[in-house]
Amino acid sequence: MTKTVGRNSFDSVWLTLITETGGTNFAHSRGRERPGARELVKDALKLAVVDHHKHPKQVAKLLKKYGFTKAAKILSSQLPRNHSTRMGNFGEVVSSEHLRQRYGYNMPVFKLRYAENFLMPTRGEDIVCFELGPNGRITAIVIGEAKTLATYSKAVAKKAHDKLASAYHPFPVSLSLIATILYDQEQDQLADQVEEIIAALTLKAFPCKNWIFLVTGSESENPFDWLKSADDVVQNLSCVDIFLPDLQSLVNEVFESPVPS
Repeated sequence: MTKTVGRNSFDSVWLTLITETGGTNFAHSRGRERPGARELVKDALKLAVVDHHKHPKQVAKLLKKYGFTKAAKILSSQLPRNHSTRMGNFGEVVSSEHLRQRYGYNMPVFKLRYAENFLMPTRGEDIVCFELGPNGRITAIVIGEAKTLATYSKAVAKKAHDKLASAYHPFPVSLSLIATILYDQEQDQLADQVEEIIAALTLKAFPCKNWIFLVTGSESENPFDWLKSADDVVQNLSCVDIFLPDLQSLVNEVFESPVPS
């Protein structure tokens, strides 16, 4: 049976997730493309990239006013053009969608929409989302760092861990922005919970889950082995390496032709 490929359901169609033996202090999974899946998910992936950068109402108005061809050109001009920013944002989107679609984490705010300058990388943590209980209460905060590289780099992987380790002094800086946006959107109940988390992390611990994503165009055999002997590994750490052949071409296509044909 062919799986439905949609904006919010492409991750499991695209990637096979392989659980590896990590260490006693972290978990490790590999994400690998299923044969032929890239073409199946490409349109959905483009929708996700645009959605993380632009509000759906903006996109709908552009399409209605200008039609497909002109709207696609206009949208492309409003997305990052710098190669490193494209790579970084692409990795954030892929990693965010992996957490949303695979694990059901709630991401009420797409931070890339609120970048001070869409041409530049965003500040703060790459990924912030929440684990919700059956009653809609936040049971854990989920923080992630995503690095997108043509070739694997141990130094960059370590940098991602170091940034996670510094995120809780006393709380992730993105939380204040998220709370403000939620209040502006009149999602007061969720915003109040985020404010409670900020207060809790200032005074005591709050359940946290940490993630490192490496999205690379080259395959590395043991990209996280260095963590096995590292000191002060952040708690509740999960690591995912996603190998995407011809990564740079995929990123360029997604940003230069962002509207599905």
